[in-house]
Amino acid sequence: MAKRAEKAQATRKAILDAAAVVVGRHGYGKASIGRIAEEAGVAHGLIYRYFENQQDLFDQLLPHVGEEMLRYIAKATLDAKTFAERERQGLDANFAFLEKNPALHRILNEAAFFAPEAHQQYLRRMASGYTRSLHRGWAAQEISGYDESELEVIGYMMIGAREYLLERFAVQGTSIDALPDHVKRTYLRVVSRSLGIDPAKMLSGLTADSAAE
Repeated sequence: MAKRAEKAQATRKAILDAAAVVVGRHGYGKASIGRIAEEAGVAHGLIYRYFENQQDLFDQLLPHVGEEMLRYIAKATLDAKTFAERERQGLDANFAFLEKNPALHRILNEAAFFAPEAHQQYLRRMASGYTRSLHRGWAAQEISGYDESELEVIGYMMIGAREYLLERFAVQGTSIDALPDHVKRTYLRVVSRSLGIDPAKMLSGLTADSAAE
């Protein structure tokens, strides 16, 4: 029974991974069940054992890929002791994951129309992670100048900032490049100064060239 469950879980993951590739390549509008089945190397009908229909598959795609990224970031920031460290390491991990998994960018953008509930869930999930980190920094008196009730708003603002920096400086067609050092440096300075954190603490993990004024 355990092996059967493991096989089913592996098959479901393979279908979702294939869907991510197809949507990243063609968009939701052209991500047919046939194309996804071909990419996954499974029979067309097998997909319906795991998903009710195409929309059900789309609704589960963003949470699947998004959770992989969040786990990646969480692992990268596991040893961070301060908000400044978490933000710097989290930024690096965020863009490193997107470089390796550029399909997530298109999946996220188009999900607002093709899978709106999943899109809202993803944003709330991302914001909750930011808010928790901000709460930890606020409780440790690393962050100043704000009431605790304002931290969720700040979290959403930081998500928006990263998304626009991604669009402007990293997206290259269907691939994603590393965020340029000067962009990373400016982002971290703005975040640190706006939250009352010494910029030197936020920039301390960067290379000498990146951290230079």
